[in-house]
Amino acid sequence: MAEVARRALLAGGIAALAAPRPARAQRWPRGPVRIVSCFAPGGANDLLGRMAAGILTSAFGQPFVVENRPGAGGNLGMEAVARAAPDGQTLVVAAGAAAVNQTLYRSLSFDLLRDFAPITLLGAVANVLAVHPAVPAREVREFVAFARAAPGGITYGSAGVGTLPHLTMELFLRGIGAQGVHVPYRGSAPAVADLVGGRLQALFENLPPLAGQMREGRVRALAVSTAARHPDWPDLPTVAEAVPLPGFEVTAWQALLAPAGTPPEIVEAIATAIRTALAAEEGQAALRRIGALPRPMNPRELAAFLVAEVARWGEAVRLSGATVE
Repeated sequence: MAEVARRALLAGGIAALAAPRPARAQRWPRGPVRIVSCFAPGGANDLLGRMAAGILTSAFGQPFVVENRPGAGGNLGMEAVARAAPDGQTLVVAAGAAAVNQTLYRSLSFDLLRDFAPITLLGAVANVLAVHPAVPAREVREFVAFARAAPGGITYGSAGVGTLPHLTMELFLRGIGAQGVHVPYRGSAPAVADLVGGRLQALFENLPPLAGQMREGRVRALAVSTAARHPDWPDLPTVAEAVPLPGFEVTAWQALLAPAGTPPEIVEAIATAIRTALAAEEGQAALRRIGALPRPMNPRELAAFLVAEVARWGEAVRLSGATVE
């Protein structure tokens, strides 16, 4: 109940940040608008979806309601929205996994670049390179030396095969010329628990699940995967500045999309309302409470970003050899 109340307060608080209602044709929205979250309640995808729902409810005078449809790495929710009518009454919060899944899954009934209209990026979450305290590395260069010397490679975990944390570590190890033994888990929590327990040597993981363990010293954080240092952890270097891996940047982003063919005026109106609210100081603070960082994009910028992400993670998936039926 406490988590439900927190989400409700968050949505309500961010709703007050929305811009005044824009002038628009009365034909939209036609009653409640559904926002599909592709993952279970409580995670970044769900929380950012509820934040967007609060903003849009205030901006357009109709309820925007989050519907959680988890399963198949986010594919169930994406498929449902790809098939929905392109009338602005159904939206989806797509995660970075959607770009990975285009290559990871052998067969998908939808295409991220063909079947959706990009609206805006809601926020991005940093990944953190963390090790168990027994690992003799207090900074990234020491970890690189340790990983290169480890017989058979380091033992690292992730939330599952083909997830962003898995592929982030694969990119990192290939970049530094080291090997690793991947241990996949059913989600972030058990992977973090085994890192704390010493059954893993290292992992990349989203910041929110690791933050408490970092503060308590149960894991040692070495770097963040973002292009710039995280404002809440300014002493943590980025991977790119700590080792010679120029351009290394990975974030667990969440983007708002509509079915392809949704009228451009609806897409633009939604994008403007979201970006206006999140540009305010209160909006940025609300993102930080979730552990997310602002990365505003208009629909055209998001479209180009998605093309680049599909290409980038397609190559990473092929190099890793990961595949899902």
